[in-house]
Amino acid sequence: MIAVAMALAGAQLATAPIAPVDEPDPKQMSRADIRKFNAVLARDHPYYIRCEKRSETGSLVKKLYSCRTNEQWQKADAVGNDAAREMGDHFAPKFMSQSG
Repeated sequence: MIAVAMALAGAQLATAPIAPVDEPDPKQMSRADIRKFNAVLARDHPYYIRCEKRSETGSLVKKLYSCRTNEQWQKADAVGNDAAREMGDHFAPKFMSQSG
């Protein structure tokens, strides 16, 4: 009986509406602020902030952090893919005429 009650309570929590969240500006937030902000969001939420770490060119130690929301990462990916597709379409006729 307790297991059924716990299952029902869990189902109600899973379907409970999430309070609306204002879109954050990750560039103005510290890493601690980002952790606090993400604590109340699901990883697939559009405003969940993901940070990418990469090495700075010419340095073995210094790292660059790029933090964006899931929505901003998706837009950046779409822009990059569109630019690559556009460039490929632009140069394809030149390569096709040379082969053969």
